[in-house]
Amino acid sequence: MGSDTRTRILDAALAQFVSRGVDSVAVTDLERAAGLSPGSGSFYRHFRSKRDVLAAVVAREIGRAEARRSSIEPAADLKTEYTRALDALIAMRPLIAMLVREGTALPDIDRIYQVLADGGARIDADDLRARMTAGVIPQRDPDGVATAVMMSIVGYHLAEQFFGNPVGVDRDRFVKALASLVGT
Repeated sequence: MGSDTRTRILDAALAQFVSRGVDSVAVTDLERAAGLSPGSGSFYRHFRSKRDVLAAVVAREIGRAEARRSSIEPAADLKTEYTRALDALIAMRPLIAMLVREGTALPDIDRIYQVLADGGARIDADDLRARMTAGVIPQRDPDGVATAVMMSIVGYHLAEQFFGNPVGVDRDRFVKALASLVGT
């Protein structure tokens, strides 16, 4: 029962922090959203403070992102890789939304950066380097290309979330064009 309540609090906190911001959410709001009696102190059986639950939410979302990344086998083609990257951004939307809203005030910001940006770019650069070595794509600066690809994918994702298909280019056309630019 305790872990179920803890999970409900984490889920409620994630939803509340994303929609309203950390500072706008009271512990009683979290208790109510988790199905607990507001003001009963039930929250404090699981977390010491709102900052404590925020840290737990961030840690859980980072763990989910890492688990998704490690469970995916490399794709044979870049179109599949880039489609997966867009899908991963959708799955990470709550963490990204908190990052946008709270910025560097989020706990474990260095770990978030490492997982969302640096780690992903390094994995992508290693993949591109292997494809270049194998002669599958032209030899270029793999770190530079991986960074350009990552920024393109993130930019497309954000534009898609806010405006729909940017310039009328749907996801499939975008992925095909990006893979073509990289060289496949």
